[in-house]
Amino acid sequence: MNNSLTIIGAGAWGSALAIALSDKFDTIYLITKNKEKTETIGNQHPALTKPFNRNIKLDSSYTVIPKSMAVLIATPSSSFSYVLDAIKDDIGQTPLAWVSKGFDPVSGNLLHETFSNQINSHYPCVISGPTFAAEIVEQKPAAIVVASKDQKTREFWSNIIQTKTLRAYTNSDIVGVQVGGAVKNVLAIAAGIASGLGFGANTQAALITRGLAEMTRLGVALGADKLTFQGLSGIGDLVLTCSDDLSRNRRFGKELAKNIASDRALKNINATVEGYKALELVLNLAQKHQVEMPICEHVFQVTQGKISPKDAVTELLLRKPSDE
Repeated sequence: MNNSLTIIGAGAWGSALAIALSDKFDTIYLITKNKEKTETIGNQHPALTKPFNRNIKLDSSYTVIPKSMAVLIATPSSSFSYVLDAIKDDIGQTPLAWVSKGFDPVSGNLLHETFSNQINSHYPCVISGPTFAAEIVEQKPAAIVVASKDQKTREFWSNIIQTKTLRAYTNSDIVGVQVGGAVKNVLAIAAGIASGLGFGANTQAALITRGLAEMTRLGVALGADKLTFQGLSGIGDLVLTCSDDLSRNRRFGKELAKNIASDRALKNINATVEGYKALELVLNLAQKHQVEMPICEHVFQVTQGKISPKDAVTELLLRKPSDE
């Protein structure tokens, strides 16, 4: 078999990983949505500073999968189930993992549940953590986590993903890693709203800390280990996404702070905002498992136009005092 990797999804993150991993493979097949998208991207993703190396081949067909030693899904979570259905007859025993963050919008499941329902020949494996695509391309040092219940699976993918500037850690808590990767996007919207309203570092620290508590409560209710949220996919990813405007979710929150509707804010961002897509699913899970998530609830109310951003912050501050 050729020393080649297939990455499905040529967005900023999939493209960044293709560039970052290109020294490790003879060929990386970067799969786009369609031929038109392949032509539009050309030899450089518009959101990244570096062009594709010559061994990165853009394609819109899954026929390259049998040529590959491994397949990595890097599409938005909304496309995850569709991709699994499209490749299930070709994947065979080829190792398969994903870097998508969020929930299956149809079933409301975490992605590993969708994966197990559609691909029962593989152990689910998710790669997550505090990483911005632009910084990965520029080879700025970062760390990431590979989660799977199967030790061989997570060790295989940690070897695949690790580079000179990207360190890969492993974790068996696939539920906790996914909850962290999904909920932090919602909390980043809250951080963006606070920033857009002109609030300072005190507010940021409070949102991150209490947001972490919400994330942890939900994760534990779903069967995660609470210690996972002290790691890269928990507090690590939360701090990153809440504190830097490279985060689409934070930028979306800053747009909402201008008292504009969600649809207009999304148009202004002009990119996938996973936190917006995850909001209702997160709150449905919270209600089902009787988990209190006031920050996420108020973000949802703002996105639905039920409350102004400033009033949402006021209501959060005026909640009855309680134990930390």
